[in-house]
Amino acid sequence: MIGKFDNIKIQGMCTAVPECVEENKNFVSILGTRRTKKQIRLTGVSKRHIAERKQRTSDLCYAAALPLLEKLKWNRNQIKVLIYITQGPNYKLPSTAFFLQHRLGIPKDCVCFDINLGCSSFNVGVHVVSALLQSCEISDKALLLIGDTASQVLSPEASMNEDAIADRMIFGAAGAAIALEKIKDSNLMFMTKSDGDGFEAIIQHFGRGTTMNGTAVFEFAINYVSDDVNVFKKYFGLQEDDIDYYIFHQAQKLVLDNIAASCDLPDGKELRSLEKYGNTSGTSVPVTVCANRDKFMDRESVNLFLCGFGVGLSWGTIFAEIPTENILPVIETSEHYDEDKIPNGRLAEYNILIVGADKPLGENISRYLNDKTANVILAGQDKNKLQNIQADLSFKTHIIEYSELDVSLFDLVAQYCEAEDICLHGIVFANEDIKSDVISEASKKLLEKEYLLDSGASSIVFVSNIETLRLENKQMYDARKAELSDILSRIQENIGTNGVRVNAVLYDETMFDLTQITGNGQAWIEKYLGEDRPEEMKRPLILGKAVMYLLSGDSLYTTGAMISINR
Repeated sequence: MIGKFDNIKIQGMCTAVPECVEENKNFVSILGTRRTKKQIRLTGVSKRHIAERKQRTSDLCYAAALPLLEKLKWNRNQIKVLIYITQGPNYKLPSTAFFLQHRLGIPKDCVCFDINLGCSSFNVGVHVVSALLQSCEISDKALLLIGDTASQVLSPEASMNEDAIADRMIFGAAGAAIALEKIKDSNLMFMTKSDGDGFEAIIQHFGRGTTMNGTAVFEFAINYVSDDVNVFKKYFGLQEDDIDYYIFHQAQKLVLDNIAASCDLPDGKELRSLEKYGNTSGTSVPVTVCANRDKFMDRESVNLFLCGFGVGLSWGTIFAEIPTENILPVIETSEHYDEDKIPNGRLAEYNILIVGADKPLGENISRYLNDKTANVILAGQDKNKLQNIQADLSFKTHIIEYSELDVSLFDLVAQYCEAEDICLHGIVFANEDIKSDVISEASKKLLEKEYLLDSGASSIVFVSNIETLRLENKQMYDARKAELSDILSRIQENIGTNGVRVNAVLYDETMFDLTQITGNGQAWIEKYLGEDRPEEMKRPLILGKAVMYLLSGDSLYTTGAMISINR
């Protein structure tokens, strides 16, 4: 499909990327120096802005839209079209466009919907929005929002195999806002094409990662895309002097070099942004425009040949004159909106009391469980430490400060639970100094007051470092383990069998590096990669996973078990 829209103008654009930057050279410990350098050289990507773990695509698009609307001084009552294009919506339904309409304060007289599309989002989006504006009045306006968080801060539990990391080193995250208006004596040229025979070239099945046939995509780009650059120019009679700059989807350097060579583009007229931002999916065309704004800010307007291509397979071109004053710089943001989010993990809505949360092990377990959407009650003797932990966690947290590690602590717990209307689903004893009789009496106290649920969803987990003795003194290790087993049995006997489970996780503290995973986890990942992925940093995650299992409904019929983390 090729044609021209009369009375349609792109009035401006703004793009936003996360503040978080990932350097590709950091993956030397996985790929090796030679492959890492080769990857950077061939793709042209040295670093990328990646989404923080709380950051969604809609956050980036919102951050891009606000300054653009402010710059244009638009009356939002005149915005009649809001289209959001992404492969990562907030919800299965409704369209995230409605959420963005709400956040941006755009009135009801507006058509809103999502489009599921990737690398060709810009040209398809401009085409769709322009078609909808044709039925509007002169001076009516539209907002096209495009974005993807193709790359986020790695989860500490992620499997870091070489091929997955090599793919990761191409992609960045970004959001874009493009403003279009129905205005007299303006026109916009377009071409949009698709080839369903190539639908499997880039594909992600439900529950699986994305796969790409690199050879097929490369051949598609240097043949179909390159050929249609010339077709488009010939159809509209465009001469080289009519075009100020060419901007293509930032797939990777090798692809762009071949397109530029195939189309015989003049030196200096094809602009790029992939070295700093990587492949930002459908946002890469507007990101490149904004990243290169300094090259054309000395003129009133700029004539841009804008071409997107990729998933589908799909490709197309927009040729437009855009006012340069309304092309805004790339914004870096840590913006994230959390009010609409709901916990969605194995411990969602669970209230877990962590005794000894101000100690390194207790802090580690608290952070892990909260990351898995549990509400944690941080109990400890260092209030400042507990408050610092609380400030860094995502889901609901409470603090109980105590002075003595004895049964009186659980009077405080009972009082707090009553005042805050909290029912406990589990207790984790992460303090080595606590005695078994204290655990037993405390459990009975809470059960009597019905603050520890007896519905089968409640669990007591004792975390012990006796695995440290396994190699040092096998005889003492066996004796301590037998003693712990007996303690668990006596606690179970004392509190009864009303659905409350009593278990233990055993670990070797000499094999553990309790580096806390703070903030968005990026600092932990960089340390982990920089120190050549030490097993000691991964083992606490395995311990956290074991504790989570014993707290969750998955361990409904498990009691008296002792899980050893010793490898």
